[in-house]
Amino acid sequence: MYVDFGLLKGRVELKRLKRKKAALVIIVSLMVVVLSACGKPITEELYSENVSQEVKNSTQLTQEEKDYYSSAVENANSVSTDLSAKTVSQIITDEKERQLKIVEEEKKRQEEIKRKQEEAEKEKQAQLKLLNESITVGLIKKSVTYADSDKWIFSDIINMTLDLNNTSDKVVKGFQGVITFEDMFGNEIKSLNVKYDNPIEAGSSTSYDGSFEVNQFMDEDNELRDTPLEKITVDFKMDQIIFDEGTTIKRSEVE
Repeated sequence: MYVDFGLLKGRVELKRLKRKKAALVIIVSLMVVVLSACGKPITEELYSENVSQEVKNSTQLTQEEKDYYSSAVENANSVSTDLSAKTVSQIITDEKERQLKIVEEEKKRQEEIKRKQEEAEKEKQAQLKLLNESITVGLIKKSVTYADSDKWIFSDIINMTLDLNNTSDKVVKGFQGVITFEDMFGNEIKSLNVKYDNPIEAGSSTSYDGSFEVNQFMDEDNELRDTPLEKITVDFKMDQIIFDEGTTIKRSEVE
């Protein structure tokens, strides 16, 4: 049997070339896939709905970056802002800056609120100080005019002289408040409204005479009538004060 070794060799070589060609095609195909996978990073992609979906599924971005991106898109939709000219990276960076700005603005706003509150509290305390300390009231005289029908006096009358001392550095035009009479143990005997509408110079005092009828059916009236002057102390709470320069302070508006 005659064998053509030249022809056999050619066939073997042809098969080998075909196998190499097939392998080359496979390699080229794999390279195309790899290159496609390793193409432009998602952070350089321009905004679009498809890119937004890619961002959501991306393994290149952290969850924080994805959250910034989602927040930016949501904000852009709410204010009708066009993001089409921005890359994913720009969108994320801008959103970080926007949120930082919001935080800073809120911090400044809270600081301003605190400053105003502190100023208001300072002003309140200054006004309370004027209410509580501008006028001191003392009881310097007390007497009783007893009922005498012959003199047309049908009820006992308590007569008192108060000392009104302006301890402020302003002229007081007038004031009103409540004076409370207490016994030597600090127990309340009776409270009376006091209104004074004459000027008192700064740093000076004046006396004020007043009287009221005793209601014999009220224990507090009888006790005040019968308690000696030296065993009575007074406490005064200012409700309103008017200074000569025009300032008016009301406790109801301060507290």
